[in-house]
Amino acid sequence: MKLFYSDASPYARCVRVLLRYYGVNDVAEVIVDPFVNDAEFLRCNPLAKVPCLSLNDGSSLYDSEVIMKFIDAKYGDCKLFAGQYNDWANQCHFSLLKGMLDSAVSLRQEQLREQDGLRSDFWAARFEQALLRGLKQVEQLGLSHFQELTAQQVMLVCLLDYLDFRHPQLSWRKVVPALSLWHGNIAQTELFLSTLPKR
Repeated sequence: MKLFYSDASPYARCVRVLLRYYGVNDVAEVIVDPFVNDAEFLRCNPLAKVPCLSLNDGSSLYDSEVIMKFIDAKYGDCKLFAGQYNDWANQCHFSLLKGMLDSAVSLRQEQLREQDGLRSDFWAARFEQALLRGLKQVEQLGLSHFQELTAQQVMLVCLLDYLDFRHPQLSWRKVVPALSLWHGNIAQTELFLSTLPKR
């Protein structure tokens, strides 16, 4: 199997964390630039988005949530997503975090548009506000309180690291001090340090 990913993608990083968590060694990780339109990558995912997992039978899986659930089912007996398949609240919490990742990436895209004079202050502020509201909700829900690692926690660490990486101006720690304390501990474990995007 082959995982196509870009180093800065928080979505791809979630998948790479799961591969390390389960000690998977039969998936080759291949860095791609989604904007280059590499022929092999496009054959695997016509949407040209990462992550994309090319399976041994020639088929592909894309969307980080799909790939994470595949890895969790194949290598971990659904450990990280345990109990979530019939739990609508848990699924909603996962969607909340995934939506926050979407907002963080969209905010980055707005920043990149600034050099062309196309940045929208309205949309940038809207994405920032969504992130801060979402983080308050996450802290209130106590998603970081589980003793065993969960899929939501993997996504949460990747989100917070991405905020530090791409949006250092966003003072999220002042808004959610308890979450900041939790992140300061778990983000320093080898599982997450080994997948940090290059600075």
